[in-house]
Amino acid sequence: MKQRVESGAAKDSFPSFAVQDEIVLTAVQVQQVEPTDEIRIGIEIGWDNSGVWDMGELEIMLRKGGPDGEVVEWSLESCFASALTKLTYKAVGGERSQTFYLTVRSPHGRAVIRGPYWLKASVRDVR
Repeated sequence: MKQRVESGAAKDSFPSFAVQDEIVLTAVQVQQVEPTDEIRIGIEIGWDNSGVWDMGELEIMLRKGGPDGEVVEWSLESCFASALTKLTYKAVGGERSQTFYLTVRSPHGRAVIRGPYWLKASVRDVR
């Protein structure tokens, strides 16, 4: 393993908050990426149905390069009461330094972030 970085917050380390418009939860930067390196990103988000509707809905986006950069991973999640969503993203090579942003949105206010939320990145040579 050449590099491992993570950013986020543990459950109960912050007050729960409702989501509506797209917001950045956290970001990580990987550096010294070689063309043959594999980048793995793990996403984890604990969230609840806001109670506005029968089903909670949360859009999860992994953006590259900036808070409004290219979406490289996208998922629409739903739950009745609460959920712990885990997603993964994998890429090879790219720029020497890359920043990934974990963003979420719930257009009709159907989600509350309760934690934890984590963005974990690792870089390894796959030659």
